[in-house]
Amino acid sequence: MENREIAKAGVAPENLELLKIALKTAELAEENILKFYQNDVGVEWKADKTPVTIADKGTEELARKFWAKETPGFGVIGEEFGIESPDAEYQWVIDPIDGTKSFIHGVPLFGTLIGLYHKNVPIASVIRLPAMKSAVWAVNGGGAFLDGREVRASKVSQLSDALVLSGTVNTMEDKGFGEGFTKLRRSARLHRGWGDCYGYYLVAAGRAEIMVDPVVSLWDIAPFPLLMKEAGGKFSTIDGKTELFDANGKPTAPIYEGFTSIATNGLLHDTALEMLEVSFPT
Repeated sequence: MENREIAKAGVAPENLELLKIALKTAELAEENILKFYQNDVGVEWKADKTPVTIADKGTEELARKFWAKETPGFGVIGEEFGIESPDAEYQWVIDPIDGTKSFIHGVPLFGTLIGLYHKNVPIASVIRLPAMKSAVWAVNGGGAFLDGREVRASKVSQLSDALVLSGTVNTMEDKGFGEGFTKLRRSARLHRGWGDCYGYYLVAAGRAEIMVDPVVSLWDIAPFPLLMKEAGGKFSTIDGKTELFDANGKPTAPIYEGFTSIATNGLLHDTALEMLEVSFPT
């Protein structure tokens, strides 16, 4: 794939090379995941009652080995095997299969999430959907691309015309956002539960306007601040914070379920947060 098909001109050469490594990692992940998709893979259940499979573990292992070769000295934060080299200036963040519940039920709305940070600056982001043979990605200053075509967030400016996405409504209610989320989704043109990474993929690609998660881990959302910015949208936590790492490169919240998340086309971001009854810090 030529440079013009993965980023705009003018991107720092080193960042372009890192994007290529991120994209190659996602391709390797897809190859491994599809060996197991819609096959009878064994499912283990973690202590938090979430599923994990040999495909999750094997894919993260594969990515870590590839990065150790291609970017020695970089740190890694991953869902399955935790933190490696936490003091490194560059940190890869990976969720090998975001949407494992979809994966184990044969539903194609799952994907690999990859984000790369230099301290608190996002460098490259990838969402790759193996079963759909599609990916959306971004590099700092180089735009957002869907399968080699530059994409932008939608221009819908009225909530009554918007598509709102989420995971399960039960979790929105359990985390205290039930009343606000009811108002948000009932004010929209359409609400669908196309959650996990697929929802963010749709927002970045200009096909949906709002995606909300009431509780997420760092690896669930690491690609999204850069991806939404480069697509012309907006990302924040539900309380309005826009950075996942501080100036020293440390996560701004506990990496496991320490975050909330909302991604929008930008035009409806404040409206969505107001509907969720969020008070902005002064």
